[in-house]
Amino acid sequence: MPDPAKLKVFLCHSSGDKPIVRELYQRLKAENWIEPWLDEEELYPGQPWQYAIEKALEESHIILVCLTPESVAKIGYVQAEIETALFYAKYMPEGLSNIIPLKLAECEIPRRLSRWQAARFYDERGREMLLKGLRLHAKNFGIVLPEPPVASPPIQKPPVPPVIKAVEPKLAPAPAPSKTEAERLLDEIAAPNTTHKRRMEIGDRLSEIGDPRKGVSVREDGIPDIAWLAVAPGGKLKIEKQTFEVQPFYIAQYQVTFAQYEAFVKATDGYQNREWWQGFPQEYQPQELREQRQKGLNIPRDNMSWYQAVAFGRWLNKRMQGWQLPNPGGGNSPLVVGQNAQVRLPLEWEWQWAAQGGNQQRAYPWGAWQEGYANTNEADLARTTAVGMYPQGAAACGALDMSGNVWEWCQNEYQKPSEVAVDESNAYRVLRGGSFYYDRDDASCAYRLFNFPYKGNFYRGLRVVLCAPMRPSEL
Repeated sequence: MPDPAKLKVFLCHSSGDKPIVRELYQRLKAENWIEPWLDEEELYPGQPWQYAIEKALEESHIILVCLTPESVAKIGYVQAEIETALFYAKYMPEGLSNIIPLKLAECEIPRRLSRWQAARFYDERGREMLLKGLRLHAKNFGIVLPEPPVASPPIQKPPVPPVIKAVEPKLAPAPAPSKTEAERLLDEIAAPNTTHKRRMEIGDRLSEIGDPRKGVSVREDGIPDIAWLAVAPGGKLKIEKQTFEVQPFYIAQYQVTFAQYEAFVKATDGYQNREWWQGFPQEYQPQELREQRQKGLNIPRDNMSWYQAVAFGRWLNKRMQGWQLPNPGGGNSPLVVGQNAQVRLPLEWEWQWAAQGGNQQRAYPWGAWQEGYANTNEADLARTTAVGMYPQGAAACGALDMSGNVWEWCQNEYQKPSEVAVDESNAYRVLRGGSFYYDRDDASCAYRLFNFPYKGNFYRGLRVVLCAPMRPSEL
């Protein structure tokens, strides 16, 4: 529980808003009853940044969610960082944390934050009101505020003759700290005119220096760090003349990376544990793992068979037992892994619902076909890129690479879509999303591909979802 001596304030912000967030940090730091937390001020070199951020969120009294027109429009900020803030605010013990949407410039408040009264930091009156609000919160948490100093009567002194001083030249303001290399590279992929080749190079460089994005690596405890995105509302979708009901769920923002799958391979309870291979033909318990073709920690894990994809989902589901996420449909009951939710491969109607934007029925995740929005055969790279190198190609929910890069295995059979159970039949399973090796027509939201479940290939990978559980016999 946070130390009540000071009000602990976490500054949730987009990397593009760093200069004004630094000013906010300094303004709050000057108040000796506030202890603000800003990553670049608190993290030291070599510290596991994600663990430190989660710890700071857990210990905070207040989460200031900093907003500008750019950050609200930025792909991933609302879906990822703000979602994380909401999670900690809602599920902290005793309702410890509170959310304050803070406008750093005039902008719209995202729907997910509309239930909280917003503050502003772009004029002096707004700053005064922010401090006033924080004082009220501090009192609610039992924090003793310093008494304002009592003014002493002025002491009359004899007049002193004025001293004429030489005018000193004004110093130019210190330049704002430059961005890190990773921040500059991520800014570059956000530009729509960045070439396919350059996106490939940026992904490779991020793998070398350490990719800072949430959702592409592994947590300190060895669990893949999945960035979960809500897909809501649900609806109905027709596939092969059958209508399927889709309930709101969560989908991973990125395809499973090499680093994340490698955590499964190296875990003591991981790849060699026969528990994850039950129900498959005996010769695939476990299946021999083929080497990654395209090297890189943030590259999607390739050469994946359906069996290997299902096994990963089973392991991750077990490792995440007890984890809670807010109900994506807006209900009061959270999703709890192991109770009313599980981690697994998506059913293809779930996959398509997320890719096409639900009832928007987009032809491609972003809408009509646009050159430069996906790593398909038209990109002429002849290889995968790091995940998420095409942010302009995001689906409505924020998921990336749902067109191109690698095909993604789905849970169900191809010829009988309603058959989702694991069995020994070697019946065709569904692949969705296209790849770098296939043309754009195969990367549309509605295109279906199939193959034998034991067949891996250099253009096949996986993505996971967190949603309502299937029956035990189907897992």
